Amino acid sequence: MKKCLFFINLILAVMVFADEGARYLIISTDALAPVIQPLAQWKHCSGMQCKVVKLSEIGGADTNAIKNYIRNAYNNWPVRPEYVLLVGSPNALPARYYRVQQQWGYYSDNIYGDINSDLYMEIPVGRFPAKSARQCSVMVFKTLAYEKNPDLTDSLWMRRLTTVIRENQDSDDTIYWNDIRIAASLAGSNNFVSCDSLSYLRGNNANDVVNSVTNGTAMVLYRGTGVSNWYEPFAVNPALTSNGSKLPIILSITCETMTLAPGESMVGDAWIKAGTPTSLKGAVAFFGNTHSLASSTITVLKRSAVARAFFKAVFQENTYILGKAMIRAKDSLYRAFADVAEYRGFNLLGDPALDIWTDTPRHPQVEHPAEIPPGEQELPVLVDLNSQPVRNALVCVSMDTTVYEYGYTDNSGLVVFNINPPDTGSLRLVVTGHNLYPYDTLIPVRLTAVAEQPPVLKTVNFTATSPTFINGTSFFWTPAEIPAEIMIYDASGRPVTEISNARSGVNWDGTDRYGRKCPAGIYICRLSISPGTSIKLLKLK
Repeated sequence: MKKCLFFINLILAVMVFADEGARYLIISTDALAPVIQPLAQWKHCSGMQCKVVKLSEIGGADTNAIKNYIRNAYNNWPVRPEYVLLVGSPNALPARYYRVQQQWGYYSDNIYGDINSDLYMEIPVGRFPAKSARQCSVMVFKTLAYEKNPDLTDSLWMRRLTTVIRENQDSDDTIYWNDIRIAASLAGSNNFVSCDSLSYLRGNNANDVVNSVTNGTAMVLYRGTGVSNWYEPFAVNPALTSNGSKLPIILSITCETMTLAPGESMVGDAWIKAGTPTSLKGAVAFFGNTHSLASSTITVLKRSAVARAFFKAVFQENTYILGKAMIRAKDSLYRAFADVAEYRGFNLLGDPALDIWTDTPRHPQVEHPAEIPPGEQELPVLVDLNSQPVRNALVCVSMDTTVYEYGYTDNSGLVVFNINPPDTGSLRLVVTGHNLYPYDTLIPVRLTAVAEQPPVLKTVNFTATSPTFINGTSFFWTPAEIPAEIMIYDASGRPVTEISNARSGVNWDGTDRYGRKCPAGIYICRLSISPGTSIKLLKLK
């Protein structure tokens, strides 16, 4: 019940604060709006003030209604959208159709980010092209796994690159190879440790792509020809990957290998739909083209401009946000070639605000009060990494619907919030930043009177009824009358869930903070009233 109330309060917080605007705007089909909530809640609590809007609230599934809603929000909301995520397949949430010839055209989401009607995107737009709740859940869990709980079982996968060339055995192959060399050189100069360089003439094929992704890679860059899928021998089936939460970003810089047309499906859809909510596969995002051009040197050069600009944005210009790197690549294409259709043709499947890992994320040291009283006060938060201050870390504090503040750390790693929690409870503190493992904790809000403050004890007897369990276990401690917070971590130290203001005898049912059943394995449970006191549990199923 406590978890249900927690999430209801979070949803209410999203709704209340969205009346003042939103940094992160999600437009969803009505059916998928509940499914997207875990991602919306995470974005909101991490400082991306979020609003979820159903199609029925903005006039239905009409491209003009959607476009006008976004433009009105950008021009009139006190907090304007910085990112837009569309949730739904083109069957239910349409892209804009552009006719090129009598019998041919292409679809694009570009119009939704083009605020000034001048072609250029002011707002990065991404899409979860889900046809069902299950497909949407896969994309939500992939994004949360990538951003909120990055996989550190292999500490190097975020520093590996995979490049794929499908040569035509003509002069254009030199352009492809130069694109690959530039990408690999830029990544290598920024701490990447390896590059799987796959090509047709070297005898590589789709199995090599699957193996490279399964072994763990941060990005896959494809250069060469392709329509619907990459051309043989690289016609890959993303469902064959077994990479779990080591999820790459796919850069398919060729012709039409993703589709925003109703009823169609291409390899771009397959990459981000691969897997299940409990067995992730494929990719977290796909940047590709919905537009095709006749094969020619000028066509190859247009796509070359996109590939090179994307890698320069990430590794030279420190543009780590996926949607912003996409816009940088599209702008470079248009400045060089003024091709409207190609500019509109490049689109993103995935979270436009995704922060691209370019190194193994490190756990920051975050200093803040261990607990605070209700009432008006300043809350300082200091973020360090290896005793060095972290600048521009995004810090957010929230409490039900009563407190919501976010800000960025200064040169000394400090941000100070003026808050006024009206009652006791828990204040959630989330710290995120580029290549920082998210810091996510609860700060108890307690009355300051001495009689009301539970003591912090040096030693307590902390036990579990079933250290080895399947369906659940209960925690006991002495003195039993003292309430405590219990934080539960997995074997790699990632927070799984928390039990707030608990009493001795409280039960944990083996689920995470989203109510999902946790996998079998070792879990560490820490008791707040006794620093350093923890117990180890083994979950069997």
